[in-house]
Amino acid sequence: MGWLELGSIGAGPAFFALIVAGGVVWWAGYGLARHAGAIARATGLGEALIGVVLIAVIISLPEMTFASITAAFGHAELAVNSLIGGIAMSVVMLAIADAVVGPEPLSTDIEHPVVMMQGSLTVLMLVLVAAAVLTGDRLLPGIGLAGCWTTGLLALYLAELMLVNRMVGRHPWRIDEAPPPVRREPKGKEGGEQAVGVDRRQVGALLLFGGLVVAAGTVLAFGAQLIAQETGLAAGFVGLMLGGISTSLPELSTTISAARLKQFEMAFADVFGTNLCNVGLLFVADLLYPGGPILNMAGAFSAVAVLLGAALTTIYLVGMLVRAKRPILRMGPDSAIVLGVAAIGFVMLYRLQ
Repeated sequence: MGWLELGSIGAGPAFFALIVAGGVVWWAGYGLARHAGAIARATGLGEALIGVVLIAVIISLPEMTFASITAAFGHAELAVNSLIGGIAMSVVMLAIADAVVGPEPLSTDIEHPVVMMQGSLTVLMLVLVAAAVLTGDRLLPGIGLAGCWTTGLLALYLAELMLVNRMVGRHPWRIDEAPPPVRREPKGKEGGEQAVGVDRRQVGALLLFGGLVVAAGTVLAFGAQLIAQETGLAAGFVGLMLGGISTSLPELSTTISAARLKQFEMAFADVFGTNLCNVGLLFVADLLYPGGPILNMAGAFSAVAVLLGAALTTIYLVGMLVRAKRPILRMGPDSAIVLGVAAIGFVMLYRLQ
């Protein structure tokens, strides 16, 4: 029996499961953002670090589960696309959140340069993934468990986490007319907010909402793939888009929730951190794939999808520098450009299928 031979369930029940799981993700995403923000304030770690590490890792767990199972059963292209195919879609979710929350552009409220650094590192990682897909990978000499590229990407991801951790307590420059970032000063520094300790109930609630996001997000990933398979779209562009939208719902939920709670840095760090984590998780899929370096099974479609994600991230980095305050259709100019470029990119991907 094949790994996805779940046709007896039927597309109807699978679609109902998607709706229920989507509702759970939406509700749990708000709770996750709210309690993560409370923990960020209580510990003095800052929204950027919490977003790039804690929330990003939690939200990436459904993709990791799906990619691990598909890779172990030999579906390399599906495993790779489940991790990196939705990267551009997750950046689009920022633009949607900008339009929903409005009217002031989200990128004008970023105070700490560590968020821009996270975005820059995301672009670097995505360009390296595209290079790995286009040039090919080789197994580690003498070990042979995973490819050189995926191992290097994992090492770079871990190094970036340490760099972000070191940068959170620093503020090498400040934006003109921006309020002093009192929440991001390390404990004990003059003018900074003292860490007051974490309430165990907050941690428990965070774990509860995180578990709900993981469980419902996993149902979304498998349910979307089942519907795509049942309708004959599993290997095509529409199948990838359906999977990308379903696995990006947790990002959309937490991003909109963070923005409504005025946790703007967490909103961006959530998306950037999730994309970085997904790149690092390519190592896990490569480790489980039995047919050699998994990136060798990806093609131009995956490379263009990754480069599209890098381009959309770069647009937001420019938006953080320009800081245009006049909205366009209740969103920032950068978000409007992201939606336009994404539409062009998706047309290109459709023609590449």
